[in-house]
Amino acid sequence: MSDLGSPDRSLLRDGEAVVLIDRKERAYLRLLRRGRSISVRGGALACDAVLGLTEGSTVETPRGERLLVLRPTYAQLIPRLPRRAQPIYPKDVGPILLWGDIAPGARVVEVGTGPGALTLALLRAIGPSGQLTSYEAREDFAVTARDNIARYHGPAPNWTLRVTDAFAGIEEHDVDRLVIDLAEPWRLLGEVARALRPGGVLAGFVPTALQVKHFVDGLRAHGGFAAVETLETLLRPWHVRDRSVRPEHRMVAHTGFLVFARRLAPGVTAPSELTPRGPYSTEDETGRAHPPESAHDDEGGDPPKGMADD
Repeated sequence: MSDLGSPDRSLLRDGEAVVLIDRKERAYLRLLRRGRSISVRGGALACDAVLGLTEGSTVETPRGERLLVLRPTYAQLIPRLPRRAQPIYPKDVGPILLWGDIAPGARVVEVGTGPGALTLALLRAIGPSGQLTSYEAREDFAVTARDNIARYHGPAPNWTLRVTDAFAGIEEHDVDRLVIDLAEPWRLLGEVARALRPGGVLAGFVPTALQVKHFVDGLRAHGGFAAVETLETLLRPWHVRDRSVRPEHRMVAHTGFLVFARRLAPGVTAPSELTPRGPYSTEDETGRAHPPESAHDDEGGDPPKGMADD
């Protein structure tokens, strides 16, 4: 990972990853190593010819084809990440970071590391002042994750990778955020409740609607979680060239569901200690009827009535 705070941060350095983009906008992920060469478009390109160039420059292949050289963004890196397991893709990672409120300095536990795609994003989000612990039951997945973090992030002294089954126990306590990418996350809720601090955020990724149902039902039955929210993201790229403006033929549609919940304070049980309303009620706290209104400001502009500060 490049040092974006260095004075020569636009210069490409030894050990960095780059993407080389051809005239058809196809991208090739490669790693620069001094004294070595990389294979691109059927030919060998010397890394030394790329090192020291300003990011955004072009290089010429042995076949005379010019390629644009850039450091990969996270969105470019993840689909090309070496892996043995399916990663969580950028369109889902973004909401996990935002809805999960992953911020610098946070103490985070990740369960289900896979190839380390989400791990990379979490390390970037928490910064050097945060702490990340990842649980991965499979040794082969853990090896891939270690390699990817070392190659595409660099030294991570604030990251601990535990090659063990989280169902046997989560060692950490009083953590701020906990992220789960497992087939049956509802089976882990007891450990999650012990690990998360009050007010902490749980974020889960599950592929199917049946898993969502089990997960949300489990959260509500547990009693120690509230503010449960479920969503999915759909990504539709657009083709914009010359006089052609249209959606791309291929859309990144369903990949999985995201489920978020907050840990309640000790002794508080949801929803029994929250004042219940009757089904389909349109009454406010004073008992006066009012038309139904979304709590989300979907249209922009001013927030809905009642959302302003007192």
